[in-house]
Amino acid sequence: CPHPPFYLFLPIFWGCHQSEEKVQMRLPFAFTLLLAAFLLLAAIVHPTSAALRRIGRRADGDIEEYEKWLRREVKKRRGTPPSSLQLSYFEGMGLGVRAVEDVQKGEELVRMPLSLVFCRETIQAMPTPFGRYIARPDNQGVSDTQKMALALLYEDYRQDGSLWEPYLHLLPSQLDSTVFFSEEELDELDGLVIAGESRSEKKRMEEQVEYVKKRMLQWEMKDERFAMNAMTIAEFANELNVEDYTLATYLIHSRAWTMKRDKYLLPFSDFLNHDKADFEETSESFLLYHSVEDGFAVMKAEKAYAKGMQVFESYGSNPNHIYLRYHGFLPADNDATCAQFVLSPQRAMRKAKKRDVRMVMDRLFSEAQMEYTVSACVRRSDFEEEPSGRRRVHSQKMMTFFRIMSLSESGAREVKRGRINPRKPGTATQEAAAWSKMAEYIEERLNGVTKRNSGDEALLEKGMLTGRKELAVKYRVAEVREMEDMLAYAKEKAKLN
Repeated sequence: CPHPPFYLFLPIFWGCHQSEEKVQMRLPFAFTLLLAAFLLLAAIVHPTSAALRRIGRRADGDIEEYEKWLRREVKKRRGTPPSSLQLSYFEGMGLGVRAVEDVQKGEELVRMPLSLVFCRETIQAMPTPFGRYIARPDNQGVSDTQKMALALLYEDYRQDGSLWEPYLHLLPSQLDSTVFFSEEELDELDGLVIAGESRSEKKRMEEQVEYVKKRMLQWEMKDERFAMNAMTIAEFANELNVEDYTLATYLIHSRAWTMKRDKYLLPFSDFLNHDKADFEETSESFLLYHSVEDGFAVMKAEKAYAKGMQVFESYGSNPNHIYLRYHGFLPADNDATCAQFVLSPQRAMRKAKKRDVRMVMDRLFSEAQMEYTVSACVRRSDFEEEPSGRRRVHSQKMMTFFRIMSLSESGAREVKRGRINPRKPGTATQEAAAWSKMAEYIEERLNGVTKRNSGDEALLEKGMLTGRKELAVKYRVAEVREMEDMLAYAKEKAKLN
């Protein structure tokens, strides 16, 4: 939240003594109370953002207005609106989608014209100063997420009305992704990778806004041809602020489809809440139910639903840190969760006492493409079984890192002779050394989790925590559990080898 508005402090200053000038400014007590009550009321209704005009401005009748708008605009563009579905509120989940007729698995739910979808092509074709600006060749390096976040805000800020106004009213004005956590709330996650990532993301949002505003203002001064009736680029840049930009960015992160690195925000499917799919989730399986074809974004039902049921969409088979960072919630039962680690090759090399060993480690890290920090998210079963996809890549990364980290002087000589390849299992002694280093590292990470508390699970079971505090503690409990499980396994493997 922003700092309190300055007028909160007026009653304090108004009643003070100005001793140097020997002047007293006292108001009658009853009037002072009345003024304080008025100013307090003004503070309560003071908006969290100085600029937002449409996003989150929900009112009675907005859902009905949105559904009329959606049917009208989709049909006008020869698409197919979602006739078997409607928006509804669900306890504990907020706004979602309900089936008003039976829905079959694989049934087409909506065929949305791309001209109604927030995506690169639509944004660059917008007949506004912003559309002309973002379509410039020197903006090709701007990510789709940034373009879409800025486009959302341009449509929100503009004074002359937006095509998407009924949709924008229904978007949330507050999210629980960790980038929105206060410092006190982030303290609950201290020692875990997600806390550092979230603090870095806050700074990155500030830097992006500063950079984008500077570029837009420079361009506006050079080119006045697009000063149409709509909001100019300079006006947009002057209204843009970090709070709104971060919200818009995370609306894209949490709601847009990602297909072959392109993003698509559909003003309907993004209202579907998450539920785990009943099939193995891969990029290929996603394309069975989501596609972009002939100028339309098409979505099909991932499951069958009876009339009256809430209709869901799977957000993917993701670990907890992805759900909390980008979506602002934690699934009740997530069998894809894992312990998140960030490994530092530079720190590993500093621990090596001999220069020859450090030089060999440096070369090996470079060959393994681990010159900088290495992120991995693993769980015990990734090493016990033969995992595939992401799990296989991450477990191999971890083992390669700790095989290099555990190199002795004799091991470094063996590497020079071509007898050791850290990307492949070594002798029993070498593997034991790698597992031992991994155990040391995990134990150090666990000791750094400052808020770790044996009573956390009891607090959660009793329902004594709410909001972001509950999310933070729930995440910490699950993460620590995975780390402790990995620690026990690493110690066990070190002994066996």
